[in-house]
Amino acid sequence: MDSIVSSLVRTLKGYFADLLEPQADGSLGLRDEELGAWASCCTTGQAAAFFVLDYRMHGGEGLAIASRLASNVLCRQRPDGAFGQPFYVRHGEPETVDIAEIGAAANSLYLLHRHAGSEEAKECLLRSARYLLTQVAAENPGAVYKNPNARHHDVLNGNMYAAHTFARAYGLSGDARLLERTVCIFRHLIARFGKHEPDWWPYIEHWDGSVGMGNSVSYQGTIVAFAAAALPLLPQELQRQWQETAEAAVRRMLAAMKEGPHDGNEAPWWCRDWSSVWEIDMAFSRYAHLPGARDYVEERIRDMNDRLAREGWSVFAPKGLQPDPERTPVSTSFRKAASFAGYLASMKLDDASCLRRENS
Repeated sequence: MDSIVSSLVRTLKGYFADLLEPQADGSLGLRDEELGAWASCCTTGQAAAFFVLDYRMHGGEGLAIASRLASNVLCRQRPDGAFGQPFYVRHGEPETVDIAEIGAAANSLYLLHRHAGSEEAKECLLRSARYLLTQVAAENPGAVYKNPNARHHDVLNGNMYAAHTFARAYGLSGDARLLERTVCIFRHLIARFGKHEPDWWPYIEHWDGSVGMGNSVSYQGTIVAFAAAALPLLPQELQRQWQETAEAAVRRMLAAMKEGPHDGNEAPWWCRDWSSVWEIDMAFSRYAHLPGARDYVEERIRDMNDRLAREGWSVFAPKGLQPDPERTPVSTSFRKAASFAGYLASMKLDDASCLRRENS
């Protein structure tokens, strides 16, 4: 499997390297052509972590590139510590703020500091965690608002993005507030699991506990995948409870993969192209001992390597989305490529992954 990942990394490096643009401040930026703008802070961070992975596997100048990309993210981070979210925004209006942009970048920033010594990445991560502390829900201390304009409901995978960010920031700072909040979120998510249907979290709940939007393999995968970094920090009994919960969640996801996406297992319409949702693979990689999980991940990696060789960069073109001419794209090819690159970096540089453990 290492040889296939190595092949993927070499191919992806060429794609990202062609998009690098030096900035006046000495940092490096990346262009997202379909967005018609600089790549988001989140995707820039994911690409930066990918260059760390490339260096670890192949040597070269990856660490220097990664550090300059991290500097670019810090320069563009909002003063409040959030990251701007440029997708599906009305033309002419400012970027929104979304917890996913923070959570999806948190591990990349952590890896950039741990492996490349980037102080800029550390500062970005700590600032984003401090911002999320201001977004803890008044309605439930185990929940964090998805964005400042979405306080009327509880987006469950967003809570895990916050817990993941808190845990990674705690690992670099030792700030007890971050660990306390991480524990609260895990307890909340365990309490909500299976409340409406066995072995499912819905995507959204109202504060009265009713369902706002139903089940989602994609977002269930996000919850399971991003929990791994925090697990060693949790009290032992909470670790045990989470492992039981997560294994049940993954078994349900594996069963759903045989059904294909439908209203009952993927209520959010924008997530029904499971082939581009690498959080699913990340979740399966974390629980590779479950029947079918490792085989799914390894087959997907082999297939992506083959498709990249056969189809080129069109493999990352978003599918099944509903474009709105008055808004920026829901997603872009660059965003999909950066998400996959960040997935590879996490899976190879983190500890709890079947891709890291596998040496064949």
